[in-house]
Amino acid sequence: MESHKLLQRQIKKYLTQNCIENPEFKEFINAVNDSYLAFERDKDLMNHAFQESEKEYNKINYSLKKEYELKKQSISNLYDGIEALDEEYNDLKSEAHFDDLLFISKYLNIQIEKRKEIEKNLSTTVELLKNLLANLQSGILVEDENRKILFTNKLFCNMFSIPVDPQDMVGIDCTNSAEQSKNLFKNSNDFSPRINTILSDKKLVSKELLETIDNQFLERDYIPIFINNEYKGHLWKYTDVTQSIQSQNLLEQSEERNRLIMNASLNAIITINKKGEITFWNDQAETIFGWKKEEVIGKKLSETIIPKEHKKGHYEGMKHYILTGEGPVLNKQIELPALNKEGKEFLIEISIIPIKQNEEIFFCSFIQDISERKKTEKILKFQEEKFRNIISNMNLGLIEVDNNENILFANQSFEAISGFEASELLGKNPSDLFVFGENFDVIKSKKELRNQGISDVYQIPIKNKRGELKWWAVSGAPNYDDQGNLVGSIGIHLDITEQKQLEIELEKEKIKAEEASKAKEAFLANMSHEIRTPLNAIIGFLRELSKQELTVLQKKYIENSSIASKHLLAIINNVLDISKIEAGEMSLEEEDFILKKTISNVITVLQPKANKKGLKIDMNFSSNIAPVLKGDSLRIEQILFNLVGNSLKFTQKGSILIQCELLKNHKSSQDIKISIVDTGIGMDENYVETLFKKFSQEDKKITRKFGGTGLGMSITKELVNLMNGKIEVKSKKNIGTTVQVILNFNIGNAKNIETKNSKKLQSNLDGIHILLVEDNDMNRMVAQNSLQYFNCKVTEAENGVEALEILKKQNFDIILMDIQMPEMDGIEATKIIRNEFKLSTPIIALTANAFKTEIEKCKEAGMNDYITKPFDETILIETIAKQVYKNPDILNTHATIGENLYNLNSLNNLSRGNHDFVLKMITIFNTQTVDTIDKVNQALENNAFVEVSKLIHKIKPSIEGIGVVSILEEVKLLEKIAKETSDKNQMLHLFDNIKTTLEKVVIQLQENELNK
Repeated sequence: MESHKLLQRQIKKYLTQNCIENPEFKEFINAVNDSYLAFERDKDLMNHAFQESEKEYNKINYSLKKEYELKKQSISNLYDGIEALDEEYNDLKSEAHFDDLLFISKYLNIQIEKRKEIEKNLSTTVELLKNLLANLQSGILVEDENRKILFTNKLFCNMFSIPVDPQDMVGIDCTNSAEQSKNLFKNSNDFSPRINTILSDKKLVSKELLETIDNQFLERDYIPIFINNEYKGHLWKYTDVTQSIQSQNLLEQSEERNRLIMNASLNAIITINKKGEITFWNDQAETIFGWKKEEVIGKKLSETIIPKEHKKGHYEGMKHYILTGEGPVLNKQIELPALNKEGKEFLIEISIIPIKQNEEIFFCSFIQDISERKKTEKILKFQEEKFRNIISNMNLGLIEVDNNENILFANQSFEAISGFEASELLGKNPSDLFVFGENFDVIKSKKELRNQGISDVYQIPIKNKRGELKWWAVSGAPNYDDQGNLVGSIGIHLDITEQKQLEIELEKEKIKAEEASKAKEAFLANMSHEIRTPLNAIIGFLRELSKQELTVLQKKYIENSSIASKHLLAIINNVLDISKIEAGEMSLEEEDFILKKTISNVITVLQPKANKKGLKIDMNFSSNIAPVLKGDSLRIEQILFNLVGNSLKFTQKGSILIQCELLKNHKSSQDIKISIVDTGIGMDENYVETLFKKFSQEDKKITRKFGGTGLGMSITKELVNLMNGKIEVKSKKNIGTTVQVILNFNIGNAKNIETKNSKKLQSNLDGIHILLVEDNDMNRMVAQNSLQYFNCKVTEAENGVEALEILKKQNFDIILMDIQMPEMDGIEATKIIRNEFKLSTPIIALTANAFKTEIEKCKEAGMNDYITKPFDETILIETIAKQVYKNPDILNTHATIGENLYNLNSLNNLSRGNHDFVLKMITIFNTQTVDTIDKVNQALENNAFVEVSKLIHKIKPSIEGIGVVSILEEVKLLEKIAKETSDKNQMLHLFDNIKTTLEKVVIQLQENELNK
């Protein structure tokens, strides 16, 4: 290692060679050499550092000079700032303190401390203000000029359903908040535009009312914030005023209600203030005085309704009350004159009530116009005097008694009818003077009625002063005083002695008339029995002969004899029917039926006729109508046949609609309207009113063209009335007619229909044991033949005694009991059978007397049914079968007689098993029958009786072939009468029965044979 030059010189100068070569010393020399070298390096570094420092110092010196200049400028600026902030410190610019930063710093520290104190106070004030705004009972929202939230409270968030803490709302942009909140308000479409308008105007808005969708009311205030005329934001204030609005509404409603009550008052109500000026004037005041409220409000009362002579008293009375608080006319009802608008003076009743409100005095007047009442009172007084004179002088005797029955007053008429003077009557008990015998109890009962406040009219026999028997009609009534206390009674008496005698005579005549009527009825009953008994045998034997093999001539003789006997029977029936009509015995059945089926039956019968005319009959049946109703289905069919038949008759083209609709559904019944609508010739509206009159036709041309007697609608209306229904007709000439029938039906039970259908009568009476009780040999023979024909076992008895002996030994399935018999009649025998023998065997009465009284006697005695002699064989068999069927133990395996009115045995035998032939014959029969019925109707209406005979003769073989035996005799009789006589009433009667049966047969054939 090279040694430092200075060290080399020192070694050469001071050290020996040994020292230099010594190892230990050598290390020392190396260490010193390193020190010299290090010093040399450090010296170079120091020189370099000094040079650099000099450069930096020069820079710093320059910077300091520059900073000093800046300091001087800053101090100057500070003074300018302090001077701007605080004008009191102008002396700080003095030379002594100009560059004294410590002074300035100290001053600034003082100012900072003051500013901190101010800021602290300001912060406290702000917190107080925030606390105040946060706890206000209004929703507060403060926004800056850019609509960023500076402050809001919890109530605002709640009002607008904002689920955010108010502190977290600060800084949020509210530009779109109106759109987000508008759906909270009812008038949502105007909410946002109104916000934008307010923000655009930047004008104070106060108490703006908003209604929310949940019926709350908010009052909105907007306060713009300006600082040094510069807009810095705004404050929204929302206050819930719902309670206030509701209270205000209630107050307004109360005021309105009070106003309505006062306006609805029957009294005129007028209020005035202490100056006498009118402040309220109700509607009744307008009515009474004639002035409208607009004309008088604010005017003085003395200028309107007070007459001139009373104005001074009005002024003085008000002045006196204001000074003393007293008024002689206040709080009283007084009568005074008043003026109306026309200046007319009239009398009023007035009550004046002083009212104090808010230290103000008002006077409220309740006024009634009593001018009419005064007139009425005057008239009443006059009438009272007049009636007092009338009572004193009228022909009706009047007395007034007290609670002890002592006479207090009696008028002149009572004196006249009683024979007593007033002095003899006053203070006396009328019972002691006039009443005798058991009539005292009557008077006692009447007194009890008066004590109960009950009036009545009664008749009583009395004796007058002269002891003569008289009859009085007495009208008694309780008498009350003004307080409603019973003080006695008043009686008005009329002498009805002559009328009473007339009544007694009339009663005697009535008894004679009733006895004569009973004698007539007994005579008719006896005649009926005496005639019907042999007639029953005649008709029965003729019927039995007709079943035999006869020659043509014999058959003709029997046929003519049957017609003559049936004619005789019809005459007898007509005689008996007179009594029935007088007794009003026409009645309706009340059975379960299906209305839709009833209408269908009518359509089925009339459809062929409609087809011939090219018409269509439709039915529109409401589904709301009960399936089963209760009523008389046959009578309803009769009504519909008449109405639809008329429509068919008077309709040439178009259609006929039968419409059924439900009008009203009751708990157990239905109101149903049946309408028949056609497109026929119609009729004038004037004629509709007379449509239901008997024998009514619109004009002769229609009668000639369409026929008819004009009885159909009259009969229909009677039937509808009997059903408590209504029928209405609407028609227009050449347009059509609508007939509406409104009926009420009880709702039926379908089970009853099923039961009725399942319990069809039986035609095979094989083995039925019958006891025939009949005193007439011929009638027993007729009945025996008929019953044996149906394989019944018949035991005969000639009277009731014989029948009872037989019943002691033998039981029977049914008993046929004649009524009039020797030794013991049928009524007495039946009572013994029921009461002593305790037998429940069905008993059918055989009676020649069809009177209602006779039938009722039979039922009361215990009989189950009755058959009128001379009996029809079919009716006899059906009646027996009906009673047998009510007792299932009697009949177990018998074939059923259906409701069928036909018998196809003869037709089936003729067909020899060809079923198609049978169906074809039935179809021909149905078509021919419907057509013939229509033609017979027209012939009868046109009085073409020969034509009727021909038509009946033509259809008679078909009726026999189909086996409609129940009307065969009537058909034959109608043919004969129509050919030989002009007895239209009898023809109508016969044909009505024939037509009804044939229409039913057509329906039965259609349902049972053709529709299988």
